[in-house]
Amino acid sequence: MNDQKQGWVVVIVLMLAYVFSFVDRNIVVLLVEVMKKDMELSDTKVSLLLGASFALFYSILGIPLGRLADVYSRKKIIAIGVALWSLMTAICGLAKNYGQLFLARMGVGVGEAALSPAAYSIISDYFPKEKLATAISVYSLGIYIGSALAYVGGGYLIGILSEMDNLVIPWVGEIYAWQLVFIIVGLPGLLMAGLVLLIKEPKRKGRNADEALPFGEVWGYLKEHGRTFFLLCAAFAFFYVAVYATSTWIPTYLIRLHGLSEEQVGIIAGVGLLLFPAIGVLSSGFIADRWTARGVPNAKIRWSLWATLFFIPATAIYPFMPTTNSTLIALIPYGILVSATVGVAAAAIQEIMPNRMRGIASALLILAQNLLGLTLGPTGVALLTDYIFKDEMALGWSLVIMSVTALSIATVLFYFALRSATRTEAIENILDS
Repeated sequence: MNDQKQGWVVVIVLMLAYVFSFVDRNIVVLLVEVMKKDMELSDTKVSLLLGASFALFYSILGIPLGRLADVYSRKKIIAIGVALWSLMTAICGLAKNYGQLFLARMGVGVGEAALSPAAYSIISDYFPKEKLATAISVYSLGIYIGSALAYVGGGYLIGILSEMDNLVIPWVGEIYAWQLVFIIVGLPGLLMAGLVLLIKEPKRKGRNADEALPFGEVWGYLKEHGRTFFLLCAAFAFFYVAVYATSTWIPTYLIRLHGLSEEQVGIIAGVGLLLFPAIGVLSSGFIADRWTARGVPNAKIRWSLWATLFFIPATAIYPFMPTTNSTLIALIPYGILVSATVGVAAAAIQEIMPNRMRGIASALLILAQNLLGLTLGPTGVALLTDYIFKDEMALGWSLVIMSVTALSIATVLFYFALRSATRTEAIENILDS
């Protein structure tokens, strides 16, 4: 099997790991209303489960794990991470109170921090830059397949378990019936960890590929050449404030303001996530690679700027639709554009950085996206609803304010990143063809 075919096999396996990641990460979104009722939680406390509990360790531990990906076996790092987050998801199902559930969600974040920095690095060694955005976009499909499975499967499971009484587990005691969802979706990930160990890890390519660089040299490179890199990290971070603000609260918005059940929202969100963001991420990767092949300067940054501009009206329209059907129709362009920068962002960072710095560079990107996005996005919406509007039925206004503000800031940052890249010629061809 040649390197390109082998590369696509590896991309598919890593994409499947990403599917498991997002099932375990997003299953909690459909449990908002039952958690609020059974554990007597406010929107703000729930938002910390949706965002900060996961994001804190997911983002911060990505730095040392990204560094490990630049130095040690990347597939082993991924396999250990998959096993850890799967186990911690199952442990969420055994939590007796809010504090224990919060800590278990933190454990999920620790495990998932191992995946993407190492995965991006592996994929970059299999594909030239003219195909890199497409390859990473295929990997990124795991986000939407996993989220769709979480919503559809989770909604179905909740529908069944809602008819059940609380359960008693030996040595644990009584748990709520809905907690069984965590156990069911978490444990199969242990098998996925074994599959990751079977992939072929490629030889590192490009500059500095044969030696592990001291951290001081990595940091020195970032300080000398990092203006475009840090502007991109900031831009993608604010883009993800809008993404996480909307994606974590839209299911609750549909339940709360349109009277849909968790099972109905699970099916709608699952089908929508499986179709529209998949279109967005694949078409964006294709466009960015086509522009790169045609010699468009800084094509991936340029496309990210345009995609962000298009995304602003898409996040502002749906809360003002008069009916449920018109709201769902208005969410179609949102669904396509929500994924428009996912693969392109990672590919742009891989192009900027030498090989032995790509893991930590990807981790810094993830740190920016998730520490700001997962923390500020969901919690910002909840704070607006709880303390500014003081009305949970004003959730739509909170969503619009957060998303439009964040995307406007992201647009400005993408513009300056594009100017910086053009002026300094920071983006170089450092990948082997």
